[in-house]
Amino acid sequence: MDASTRAILIKSDRLGQWEFPSDADGDIWGMIESLLPSVESVVGRSLDLDRNVQDASFLTDIGLLDDRYYDRKRGIGCIRYVFAFRFSNFGRMFTLHGEQWRHVFDKYRLGEAIKLIRSNGFVYVPADQLDSPYDGVNAPNSPNDGSSLTWWIRFFDYI
Repeated sequence: MDASTRAILIKSDRLGQWEFPSDADGDIWGMIESLLPSVESVVGRSLDLDRNVQDASFLTDIGLLDDRYYDRKRGIGCIRYVFAFRFSNFGRMFTLHGEQWRHVFDKYRLGEAIKLIRSNGFVYVPADQLDSPYDGVNAPNSPNDGSSLTWWIRFFDYI
């Protein structure tokens, strides 16, 4: 993990606050919802906004569901993203993830979408930087005793 990413993560970490920080931005949903049409315009596709995240250190995903696994018309299937922008509950951070995002980065202009989201006050954290072992202010008092806790789990996954 590079030093600039580490500084962003450490600044966002809160002792004992695993899922939601006490100093959270109250209008974060409004900000994300207002961004959705602009992000869709950049990527050239209608995207899904996950409103069902619970027991997690992240708030939502805005992404393109893989039609091979999810039937959008019937609203059933497995949630697997081609790509998604995942928004943490902490520090207005977001990242890019999904099963195919590297392969479709240029096709869907994901770099431009990242710039757009950043220009609206969010902080981009590259997902590949988050696989490092978590060693923030809560260690070793983590939900799983720190044995396999990563920065990804800390800020962008289910706790």
